[in-house]
Amino acid sequence: GQLVEAAADIRGGAVTPADVSRVTSTGMRHATGEGRTVLHALPVGYTLDGVKGIRDPRGMVAHQFGVDMNVVTCEATVARNLMLAVERCHINVEAMAASPYVAGLSVLTDDEADLGAAVVEMGAGTTTIAVYSGGRFVHAAGFAVGGQHISMDLARGLSATIADAERIKTLYGTVITGGSDSRELMSVPTAGDEQDLPQIVSRATIANIVKHRAEEVFEMVRDKLKDSPFASEPNGRVVLSGGAS
Repeated sequence: GQLVEAAADIRGGAVTPADVSRVTSTGMRHATGEGRTVLHALPVGYTLDGVKGIRDPRGMVAHQFGVDMNVVTCEATVARNLMLAVERCHINVEAMAASPYVAGLSVLTDDEADLGAAVVEMGAGTTTIAVYSGGRFVHAAGFAVGGQHISMDLARGLSATIADAERIKTLYGTVITGGSDSRELMSVPTAGDEQDLPQIVSRATIANIVKHRAEEVFEMVRDKLKDSPFASEPNGRVVLSGGAS
């Protein structure tokens, strides 16, 4: 997502819904690059004659009206291919929404969105971030690392099948170890031709593998949040969601 500013003269008249739509459309055109399509163009705040912080300008009088928007775009071909895949299942697509935006609507309370919060949705192949402030969706980001990478790390580190690694992650995956974890042992089937020769591993070994990948994910989340409006929220809350959380 990117923050976009757009403005228009209204010659001292009252702001109408048509003015809001016109200025919003102008901002969308500036934010849409070649080969990309707009998923969301959500107002963050309005300005009247240079005065910021207006939440609802309709009916108010000004000479110049502006809007700050969070515009979320994606590759047009990716969006079209996704729509085609759904429509081939005989399901009509009414609209598309960005995953981090929907995650924020699902898990944040109104107070959290007003006070400032970041939603980190950890999926299988991606981790996405949505930042809310003043009750508005103000930033979106993401990267292609998720829970599936933890499963692959376990499969490689334990020489196990991917299915067994996924089961181990679900049942025993943690980043916090206890004093007895190094003594708690379990049998893990070996992948390949040596399936009849299971290996014995400790819960501490499993936690260590998971911890290294989790640290990488949260370091990337930290870097993304540094470049977002969340950096100015010293008491902002971070909420985890998604299957890998």
